[in-house]
Amino acid sequence: MRSSKRPARTTPARSWLRPSTWRWWTVRLSSRRRGLALAFVMAPLAVAPAYGASLATETDEPLPDLERATFRHGVSYFGDFKYPRGFRHFDYANPDAPKGGSLARSTAANFNSFTPLLNKGVGQPGGGVISEHFLYDSLFWPSDDEVGVYYGSLAREIAHADDYRWAFIRLRDEARWHDGVPVTARDIQYTFEHIFDYSWPGVKVAFRAIEAIEIVSEKEVLFRFADGVNANTLIALAKVPIMPAHWWKDRDASKTTLEVPLGSGPYRLASFEQRRHVTYERVPDYWGRDLGVHRGRHNFDTVRFDYYRDATVAREAFRKGLLDIRDEDSARFWRTGYDIPAREKGLLKLEHQHYQLYIGLTNSIGFNTRRERFQDPRVREALTLAFDYEWYNRVLNFDFFERPTSFFGKTYLAAVGVPSARELQLLEPFRDELPPRLFTEPFSYRTSTGAGRDREALARALQLFREAGWDVVDGVMRNAAGEPFELEFLIQNASTQQILLSYIDQLKRLGVDARIRLVEPAQNANLRRDFRYDAAFRGFPISFPPSRELVAYFASYGGAYANIAGIRSKAVDALVLAALKAQTRDELIAATRALDRVLLWSYYLIPIQQIVGPRRVFWDKFGRSEIEAPYRTSFPGAWWEDPVKAARVSEALGQGQ
Repeated sequence: MRSSKRPARTTPARSWLRPSTWRWWTVRLSSRRRGLALAFVMAPLAVAPAYGASLATETDEPLPDLERATFRHGVSYFGDFKYPRGFRHFDYANPDAPKGGSLARSTAANFNSFTPLLNKGVGQPGGGVISEHFLYDSLFWPSDDEVGVYYGSLAREIAHADDYRWAFIRLRDEARWHDGVPVTARDIQYTFEHIFDYSWPGVKVAFRAIEAIEIVSEKEVLFRFADGVNANTLIALAKVPIMPAHWWKDRDASKTTLEVPLGSGPYRLASFEQRRHVTYERVPDYWGRDLGVHRGRHNFDTVRFDYYRDATVAREAFRKGLLDIRDEDSARFWRTGYDIPAREKGLLKLEHQHYQLYIGLTNSIGFNTRRERFQDPRVREALTLAFDYEWYNRVLNFDFFERPTSFFGKTYLAAVGVPSARELQLLEPFRDELPPRLFTEPFSYRTSTGAGRDREALARALQLFREAGWDVVDGVMRNAAGEPFELEFLIQNASTQQILLSYIDQLKRLGVDARIRLVEPAQNANLRRDFRYDAAFRGFPISFPPSRELVAYFASYGGAYANIAGIRSKAVDALVLAALKAQTRDELIAATRALDRVLLWSYYLIPIQQIVGPRRVFWDKFGRSEIEAPYRTSFPGAWWEDPVKAARVSEALGQGQ
């Protein structure tokens, strides 16, 4: 479908527009906001404006030629769509699924704020739109049986430039907030202003490519982007809960609040009690209920999240039937904790479900290269050799996990073998700064027997320390100046100590003064923000295909908080940019595999666990489609309560089974 005529620019009749910062139809990011939005993205090209620069608040740039633009019903990274415009429902959703019943879940989030996308406070479960959909809507919604494909939700259609310098979005006429007010372009504009003003650094990084947002009409909005973007910049727009500008105009969105918020999604917030629960109720006349992306989904009448600080208590609550489903992260309890009669009778199910919307790492140890003693890659390799993964996995995890050997999971984006010709084209300009082995050897971690005494690994680690200018003197690892090698691990929960105790024992055998610093979450956040740590733990979830989180995690220009290792590498910077600018599958594969090799061979981090689908244990009270989506199990969206199954489970629980 193509636009029949070029729309005229109209002035939205909104009293809350601020002329000092906003043009009638355009928000051009202020100097401070644009510094946040652009400086780091453009730094590799040496054209970024300095913070505080004077930038125009108006633009004379004409609208794109929409008569030549192609409007599509969604965004696809590689350009293809499984489902046509106006499709009835996803294959993995049952359009005739019954509505009703309830879903009880647990949460460890002790929420204290309903303000979305705020860089302080703890948000409530169900407040986002990335993996589950309750209170708010997003512009697009992902397909669980395609890679990198999102279909219009609030957005009716989208057109974009071939080089992704702009994207023109038309909103659905029927989209409404729960108070009946239409969703407009002003809401889209307001949401991104809120992000640049008040959100977390990592979220700001994700949208630094945005140069301007223009309201063309009440239902049309134009995004203008900086250079160096691809389809994932558009996909990132889908991961934002859109906020109601008319509701927030009389409230302070820079502060936490427990006032029940206004949404537009399939559920409204019905009740809550801090440190106890938050409950959502289905909106029967939800505006989007008949769209293909929503038909057959959002089937439970109520969804309740009960707060449990302790996993053991939550586990017991589940066994008693107070919860319907829980994610089991413990290898021990997954293997042994649910051998009860109800499971033998088929009333209790354990299922490893699909999830590949995000790949990467759920946990890793990063060495802070902002500190001099961690800047030599030989030191970091030595520290990696001292970590006996096989012992950790055998003793603590019942051999439950598989050692991560890539930052891109077990996907086609992960490095394999030696560099391909395409990869070499990207790597050659940086040969002098990269280890020679990267070009000639496949990467692999040393494996041990798991017995806990890998003498050969420690001998090699000692050799690397000596090559880097360190040696053991009277049992202590010291440099030429006599300074001891100290290594303090910053953690915020006691369970992480299990990972470290054996590792610290191995490090002490090398003469390293290793210790643990356990702090409460707020202090942990402050110390990490100020980079006052030697080593810290962090996950690195990466969207599939990758998006601007690569900048936040690995690029020197990406905002430092998420880059726990303090990576500053010209090769990494260039490869991150190459991945973001990739237009074809082959270009993306070459860029990510080359980036993967550089990160692995540089030993910035020790990968601990990779992202896999959730391991869920649940009472068999649910109905679900016969078709299982391959990239994400569509829970809870496409599940429903089966009355017959629910009655059977309830009866068994009443009998104490």
